[in-house]
Amino acid sequence: MTNTDILKRARDTELALEPARLIGVAGPIASRPVAAPRTAAQVRVVDPEQFDEIAARFADVNQEQTACYVRARWGAHRLETVTIERNGTTIAAAAIILIRLPMIERGVAVVKWGPLWRKAGAPADVGVLDASLAALTHEYVERRGFYLTVMPHADPGWSEPTACALETLGYEAGGSLTSPARYLVNMALEPEDLRKSLGQKWRYNLKKAEKNDFDIEVVDPADGYGRFMALYDQMLDRKRFKDTSSVHTLPDLMAAGEAAFRPMIVMVRHDGRDTAGAVIDTSGERAVYLYGATDDRALPLKAGYVLHWWIAERLCADPSVLWYDLGGADADHGLHQFKKGFVGKDGVIETTPPIYHRCGSTMSCLIGKAVYGLRGLKAAAGNLVYLVAKR
Repeated sequence: MTNTDILKRARDTELALEPARLIGVAGPIASRPVAAPRTAAQVRVVDPEQFDEIAARFADVNQEQTACYVRARWGAHRLETVTIERNGTTIAAAAIILIRLPMIERGVAVVKWGPLWRKAGAPADVGVLDASLAALTHEYVERRGFYLTVMPHADPGWSEPTACALETLGYEAGGSLTSPARYLVNMALEPEDLRKSLGQKWRYNLKKAEKNDFDIEVVDPADGYGRFMALYDQMLDRKRFKDTSSVHTLPDLMAAGEAAFRPMIVMVRHDGRDTAGAVIDTSGERAVYLYGATDDRALPLKAGYVLHWWIAERLCADPSVLWYDLGGADADHGLHQFKKGFVGKDGVIETTPPIYHRCGSTMSCLIGKAVYGLRGLKAAAGNLVYLVAKR
């Protein structure tokens, strides 16, 4: 079906029907406009470089809500950066991915792990969250006719209020991440208390690993990138798994204009050779384990234990960091056990909320369905090519 056919079908359907909802590949979507709370907040488009300066002031900033990352990952033509303002003051910000259909100014707008609304050093005000989501809904759904997708973060204490705010605004939950659990290590603890919190087996393996002669350091980006990628490529060749990560964005992130968004690279050496490495986002109150790499010696040496423990001790010394986010487990039982043991008694395994969708008309719902449907077909085709190539 062509874009013209989609639009014609949408117009014909709107004239003939007034359905309460459409069921598409992205889950049940509200198609009838729902009255949103009135708010004085307004959306303002800002320059990406200016946006990153603003985003750095928020405690809940994360890689997915930075212009430098989204631009490198999805392309500058798909990036729109906005602030949400009230009475002349910036109260929130969002980096938005826009997927437009050719020849029309409609499509899908995606806010992943945003908006940013909790300013660093200030008490959180849930009213700011409500006003920000209402303003984004008004701008992208009601005024510009986009199919708006919001992907809330797995955020201890704030996941549920975010979901409630979205549902109040007429959003409906669609699908969830394949592996929705996020493993968060508590960085508010002193290192000795964190060690006590570790799972018994994790603590045992850490003790064994610490007997090996490792050299661990934060490396200079100019040298560290090459060292990490050499190890990463070795790992890909050894494990032969499909790499769907965005590791290719690292050069852009390391050159980010905002220093806080340049990731930290940690390397572990044994017998003079790199055996493990990690790339960490330390931009906000949640430090995030972005990428890891190992050689074939790392597992018997238990290098992963000393690597993550060394990083955790360093993060514990930074009062602005509350959590060390290990990411998900991708249905890997061994990875789940490793991360669960590191989270220990005082950490949190937080479930990522479902993905929420909102559209203001049948036409925008059909457009959203078409875009997500095409992306699903592309992903399926990519998986098939990978399986054939692996044989």
